[in-house]
Amino acid sequence: MSDNTTSTSTARCIDRRTLLSGLGAGLVALAGCSDSTGSSNNTDGTPASSPSLETDVLESVTFEGKAGYSSRVIAKFQLAENSKITQVGLINGLGNEVDRAYISERETVAEFVVARLGDSPSERITQGENTLILIGENTEVDVPLTYSASLTLHDVVGPNEHSELPEPQREGREPIGLIVENTGDHPDIAQDVISEDGPHLENFDKETSEEDLGILVESGATTVLPVRSYLAQDFHCSKTHTRDAKLTLKSAFSDPVTFIQTFRYSPKRENFCEISLDGKQTIVERDQTTTE
Repeated sequence: MSDNTTSTSTARCIDRRTLLSGLGAGLVALAGCSDSTGSSNNTDGTPASSPSLETDVLESVTFEGKAGYSSRVIAKFQLAENSKITQVGLINGLGNEVDRAYISERETVAEFVVARLGDSPSERITQGENTLILIGENTEVDVPLTYSASLTLHDVVGPNEHSELPEPQREGREPIGLIVENTGDHPDIAQDVISEDGPHLENFDKETSEEDLGILVESGATTVLPVRSYLAQDFHCSKTHTRDAKLTLKSAFSDPVTFIQTFRYSPKRENFCEISLDGKQTIVERDQTTTE
């Protein structure tokens, strides 16, 4: 848990009057509001209460994931008729402005991107509680807004075990796949897989590697995340043996998942060694994202 100094600093960062004044004036100077760990002051992972229960000017908020070259999450706001709201802004749990939309008094819809692939935690909506700011000529309303995503690792599969795994980029560079499910209420972005002592590292002078993913996983969806070239052939396999690799899956919102996977090396012919998965993976830790 954070100490009193951190709590006081965070409270100063997200002072409501400062936020409303900044939004109304045009520039919210909140950069650097997060603490040295890049953490939020709230870890509530429960679904957000309906915004319509909080204010009569906001009817609904939805989060829509967009896959593609740069995965992102878009927030869409439905305002009440005659609400006369002209600005919709979002402050994340670190006290930083994520984005805002300017609309005319006659409009009842607004939207903007709340998370992009490559955004730092301070730049995107945060897991847990955020604050929505609604401003009109005679209206200043702040609404608590909860974001919740959670990736669960179900299995690790080899190149012949799942139809969605891509073809190898070249011979002897087979992929593996991580089957994950988003059990949270909102989209998540699988960012990368960090590997220690993986088979693909035996022929290189290094012990760790990082594979970029950038794959959107919608709420309730189960998908396979390909880790390319992971089963790189070792041409010096004289006898059957096994090797353990430690992998960590990181995403934009979920806690990192670290697990151990065993790989089997089997000599097939001269100068050729087949590498395959050996048994189920073992979750060794799920590091809770520090958001206190």
